[in-house]
Amino acid sequence: MGEHNLLESVDQARSRLGALLELLATQRAAENPAAFADSLSELRALFDQAHSRCGLLRNVLDHSSEIVFAKHADGRYALINLLGAQLLGKPAEQVIGLDDRALVSAPVAQRRMAIDAEVMRTGEPTVHEERVGAEGSEMTLKVTTSRWLDSAGRPRGVIGIAQDITDVVRKDNDAVQQQQRMRALATESMLADERLRLTLATELQSGLGQDIALARMKLARLREGAGAELHGSLGGIEELIEQADLSLRSVAARISPPALHDLGLVAALGWLAEDMSMQHGLAVRIEADGAPEITEDRVRVILHRAIRELLSNVVLHSCVRSAVVRIDQLDSSIRIVVHDEGVGFDAKDHERRGYGLRGIDEQLQYIGGALQVESSPASGTEVTITAPLYPAPAIAV
Repeated sequence: MGEHNLLESVDQARSRLGALLELLATQRAAENPAAFADSLSELRALFDQAHSRCGLLRNVLDHSSEIVFAKHADGRYALINLLGAQLLGKPAEQVIGLDDRALVSAPVAQRRMAIDAEVMRTGEPTVHEERVGAEGSEMTLKVTTSRWLDSAGRPRGVIGIAQDITDVVRKDNDAVQQQQRMRALATESMLADERLRLTLATELQSGLGQDIALARMKLARLREGAGAELHGSLGGIEELIEQADLSLRSVAARISPPALHDLGLVAALGWLAEDMSMQHGLAVRIEADGAPEITEDRVRVILHRAIRELLSNVVLHSCVRSAVVRIDQLDSSIRIVVHDEGVGFDAKDHERRGYGLRGIDEQLQYIGGALQVESSPASGTEVTITAPLYPAPAIAV
């Protein structure tokens, strides 16, 4: 489940509550109909507040530096944020309900829909590059597409995120100082995005989470005093609240794992291992007996994102269903090794490393770290990350 189910659950619950209030106007619902109606009105007010907080999620999506979209199984857009709509040259509300054939050229639409169909068929996420825009002002997007499931685990469509990697693709002929500045700017942008994600996740948990908990308590009281003719309707609303609660927890954890900031890197990797198992069937063993404590938040964020990217690569490319993450201390640095026994690749061919590994390398250099890749066809892959426990101050940008 994700933010789409969360929004729909809240909207459907509000709609059903409205129908119940109309029903109370025509028949006796409890021993004290007026008190019962007042309780339902209070419950509806809670859902109005929850709906407002869902608007916060929409606002953050529209201010994201990434394109976010969701499509139904037939290809029609169910959600797209402001940046994605701008790229298509239409308001978001005009994009919803259309498929790519109505929005882009036939070859592009055909390619996108073929990728979506393959993701739907196999259940495996995919990453591909796509060039968009007019000649002379083209941008290159890195598009990650995953299958979108409903609350019962049935395929519902696809969800995706697209990142602008134009600057990464374009060769940089500037001086070393300019390269460092661009690297610092990109990493600081990522860290700022992480801070925004943490703020949103905290707000969702403490705000919307509390609204949902209060709604559940109120419904429990209402069921005790409700007439038998309303038990079925109230039961349906309770199921929607349960879906909203599960969706909220999933959304908040994916936006920003709370363990990373509260309990540290090792605890966050434990959650990441569970998520990789549930979402992709990848068994991840964390070996962290010698793991040092990391006090600087930017180092934790960069290392966590690096490990998440490496495990995603295992899912996408290794053709195995297990990986090992080993963490220990080397002098005044932390050393992390991500190992799999998959098909491997030619690590000497830097073009084969892809933009994910290049991005990790850029961010590690920002904090004085390094990336080493050892792999060859049919022999597995081992990626070693090292980073100082106490990096130099950030480069001014």
